[in-house]
Amino acid sequence: MPGATARLPGPPTASLGQAPQAARPQSPSSAPTPADGSKGPLRRLRLGDWLSQLGLISQFQLSEALTAQVETGRKLGEILVSKGYINEKELADVLALQETLSDKTALTEFEVDESLVAMVPQAFAKQNMVVPLVKVGRRLVVGISNADDVKSLDTLSLLTGYLVVPVTFSADDIQTAIGQLYEARAKNLQTIDKAVKVAGTDDKGTMQRRIEDISAASDDSDAPIIELVNSILNDAIDRGASDVHLEPREQCLEARFRMDGVLSKVLEIPKAIEPSVITRFKVLSNMNITEKRRPQDGRFTVKSRSGEKIDFRVACIATHWGEKIVLRVLRPMTVMLGLDKLGFDGDDLDKFQRLLQAPAGIILVTGPTGSGKTSTLYASLGLMDRESESIITIEDPVEYPFEGIAQIQVNSKIDLTFSAALRTILRQDPDTIMVGEIRDYETLETATNAAMTGHLVLSTLHTNDAVSTVNRMVDMGIPPYMVSATVAGIIAQRLVRKICPRCGVDYEASAAEKAALRVNPEEPLTLRKGEGCEHCNQTGYKGQLGIFEILIMNRKLRSLINRGESTLALADAARESGMRTLIEDGRRKAIRRMTSLAEVQRICGFGDED
Repeated sequence: MPGATARLPGPPTASLGQAPQAARPQSPSSAPTPADGSKGPLRRLRLGDWLSQLGLISQFQLSEALTAQVETGRKLGEILVSKGYINEKELADVLALQETLSDKTALTEFEVDESLVAMVPQAFAKQNMVVPLVKVGRRLVVGISNADDVKSLDTLSLLTGYLVVPVTFSADDIQTAIGQLYEARAKNLQTIDKAVKVAGTDDKGTMQRRIEDISAASDDSDAPIIELVNSILNDAIDRGASDVHLEPREQCLEARFRMDGVLSKVLEIPKAIEPSVITRFKVLSNMNITEKRRPQDGRFTVKSRSGEKIDFRVACIATHWGEKIVLRVLRPMTVMLGLDKLGFDGDDLDKFQRLLQAPAGIILVTGPTGSGKTSTLYASLGLMDRESESIITIEDPVEYPFEGIAQIQVNSKIDLTFSAALRTILRQDPDTIMVGEIRDYETLETATNAAMTGHLVLSTLHTNDAVSTVNRMVDMGIPPYMVSATVAGIIAQRLVRKICPRCGVDYEASAAEKAALRVNPEEPLTLRKGEGCEHCNQTGYKGQLGIFEILIMNRKLRSLINRGESTLALADAARESGMRTLIEDGRRKAIRRMTSLAEVQRICGFGDED
């Protein structure tokens, strides 16, 4: 665990048996205390004292910097940064904390964020006389009546996942603050609960999906497990994870988050409580908790700390060491982005927009799971005229509600498959049809027939690139002449990580990098890389960007398909007509310093198009 001089550049990886330790004062008197007891302003606490209290510097480093300050007359913060004891972000955070505290004469004057109140259950706050105040990076500053209460600080650190820094206030102030912070919140929750009970069902009698409020604390005997599960879900939402993996190991249950396409371990849960944690997720997902051998799927909605409703799609399967659960985090806002936000730009954006204006035909988006195909399809639907056209989707499941579009969820229990639903909706007079995924010949055959009869069909298929999609369709049983007649265009895509905007730095490309990027080795080339910071969890990357391969069907390609030519012949013809391959688009975006060459090579390999 971090000591007094340790920094926390990113979220800590901890196990339940070894929680992040609370940052404690060196002695009772060193805990930050209002200048005049509990009523005086906190502005008299100096910068060095705060840095030491937060565990960012040691007492030795502070003494050394103070000596240098006397000798040079420079500001203390500048000296500490120049010596490498803290970075500029840490200095800015602490200065902001000083500013926040400087005009406060009483604890009740603090404007505490709702998300912080949600992190500390009311029962815990009352019992231990502690209230949250403000976050500084991965440190949580709290007001407490007894800064020597090591047990309470350690428990709070385990509960929140933050290093806890105590600030001493009187018991009366703490008691008053608890009343103000929690009573209004409890009243609001009771009002919401009553409204839900009164609503019951909608006017059609269909039960509304239950929404778990993971910002609320539980007081029953299962509270620790519930709090743990809630904290995992909240942490996944806060970090922007796309997936949560709970994987049983021999000694523990390991929790990993997929962030920007890469899995990272965040927690090790003791084996003793693994069954309880798995059961809690099953209960949330409406799964059969007694079934431990067969795979199960489920779904639930939560209300996060910020009040946002987030959907989780859940899959459970038995493995050698126990049941594995994977949760897909579904954020509505991520699919409402424009095509330019997904990575389409320049001529690629123009090509795709023209393709979507086709009156009929099939447009296929291809790529592996997690390559952003659904986001591309939804962004495409967002460009269409939902007022004057009839747009129907068939999905499994309906991941995101879309205003102005009729969305159908397949249900195998009543034989409502993709192909069955597609045959039915052709009698619903649609203009545009979106099929979530083409999995079999029946669906593909119906989709091609729909395209032949004047409908625009959007769908996805699992293939490695755009050109191989043609042969995949033929292999599935569609005659070549039907493929050439119905396919309007194919978009293959992948997701690469973007350079972190906060820690990205420019550098001169090496000879090997210029060779890999297919540029003139004699000309200077500036690339960009991320050095790693708290904002990007020390990875150097933040967010994702699409790279694309857009094949627009033309007369020559249709002729080659009808003759049954090879994939290589089709690829050559497509490139002659202006198609840029995935790795070529990746190189282009690396040269434009949107991502790195290493990231492009990780996703696409080194390329063999030459």
